[in-house]
Amino acid sequence: EDCGMVEWVPHTRGLRHILQDIYISCGRFDRQKTNPQIKRIYDQCAVKKESEMLKTKILPMFPPVFHKWFLTTFSEPAAWFRSRVAYAHTTAVWSMVGHIVGLGDRHGENILFDSTSGDCVHVDFSCLFDKGLQLEKPELVPFRLTQNMIDGLGITGYEGIFMRVCEITLTVLRTHRETLMSILETFIHDPLVEWTKSHKSSGVEVQNPHAQRAISSIEARLRGVVVGVPLPVEGQARRLIADAVSLENLGKMYIWWMPWF
Repeated sequence: EDCGMVEWVPHTRGLRHILQDIYISCGRFDRQKTNPQIKRIYDQCAVKKESEMLKTKILPMFPPVFHKWFLTTFSEPAAWFRSRVAYAHTTAVWSMVGHIVGLGDRHGENILFDSTSGDCVHVDFSCLFDKGLQLEKPELVPFRLTQNMIDGLGITGYEGIFMRVCEITLTVLRTHRETLMSILETFIHDPLVEWTKSHKSSGVEVQNPHAQRAISSIEARLRGVVVGVPLPVEGQARRLIADAVSLENLGKMYIWWMPWF
């Protein structure tokens, strides 16, 4: 049977709940009407126009508002500044580490924010090792960096602290590539991992091609490979961010991943 451990993370609230409350307060979200309206827009959209639909019809309904959460939660100037820096640092680290290990399902309820520090806290790690690419609607973005996530980073957006911490994080991960790979390779044979359980016959373990591909992908990312080309740390970070904010990629995400949030 599948089993797991549950831990309560105190002083945190999910991104979706934070943003939804702000949009309700400014009259841009109705609990009964807004989601059905968005569903109709998606249903009427031709496949070739997904990015245009997101840009012209959905995003204008939800201007970025995440900065307001920092203003109301951290009203004292020094606390506000510290929380914004903490948010940028932790979001960048989670984004890079999550990409390396293929962490998906980063919808608005799996990303929490600490109301005492501004830290970004991720939960629910069941969609690891590029499992998101196997979904009916494959996850095309390497991590969540939607308009509101960018709004929380301040006037420089992702070009400031966020970009620099991404580069530092990738440098650390790439420097310790061999150590990380030696740990991750044990998951190929871990009896608790889903792909191992589904590839056993008569008590004999069968090598799972998905497991091998996942580990190979992680190793390639730790060498800076993006779309088949090895890049320096700066280039890798910039390309990943470009993929994360791409309207073409965001438009193809599952509707209730909510790329407009």
